[in-house]
Amino acid sequence: MTYARREEIFSKETMSIKEFGEIMNLSYQMAARLIREIKRKSSRPQIEGILLIEDYFDYYNINDKQRYFKGERQCEQ
Repeated sequence: MTYARREEIFSKETMSIKEFGEIMNLSYQMAARLIREIKRKSSRPQIEGILLIEDYFDYYNINDKQRYFKGERQCEQ
């Protein structure tokens, strides 16, 4: 997975089972199972087959979300 692809997935509010599997390098079935586990621990409204990005961050205790996105580089003059 390229960094650009990872950034593309995390730039949205939700990810599909396929995208989650891609990030975690899991089969579709294993990704679906893990998404159900993550959703059980969430108090947010859920949609079948979709994982909220915020639930992903909460489940894995990721506080520094900026590391999932490229920072803009400033050129020194």
